[in-house]
Amino acid sequence: MKVWEDEYPESSEYIRFYTGYVELIEKDNIINTLNSQMHEVYTLINSVPGDKAYYAYADGKWTFKEVIGHMIETERVFAFRAFAISRGETQPLPGMDQEAYMKDNNYNKRSTSNLANEYLAVRVATIHLLSNMTKEMIAKKGTASGAEVTVRALAFIIAGHELHHLNLLKEKYL
Repeated sequence: MKVWEDEYPESSEYIRFYTGYVELIEKDNIINTLNSQMHEVYTLINSVPGDKAYYAYADGKWTFKEVIGHMIETERVFAFRAFAISRGETQPLPGMDQEAYMKDNNYNKRSTSNLANEYLAVRVATIHLLSNMTKEMIAKKGTASGAEVTVRALAFIIAGHELHHLNLLKEKYL
């Protein structure tokens, strides 16, 4: 985990689209941030009453369960990008069409505890992946969704994306 101390991405390490996510995260050890988020989100998911889990704040918006599913699958994609780039992948990595991904899901048919456990498994895997990287791996740059990004930036994008949705869940769903 010490390898991540004093690591914060420069704006040149990711495209402007991700600025809002990165800027949500304090300049702290990102592994500690991911760990504390994990406990907060896992507890939140397990505390939501059954009827609230199916709530969507407007027509065409995702339900609480679908937002959790989106957070899980997005983290998987970003963690894979971090893995591939850290290992020297030179091929461009594909984008992710979140709307297409959400069309073929079964999140509303699953229990909140099932989603919480999947979330936990994915986050633990992400923490293990990132915390065992070297400074050289963290600094590597690759192409994902048609844009250059570093592994360092991806770690902060993962945390920022989650915090963005956590804030929306608290504001609009609960």
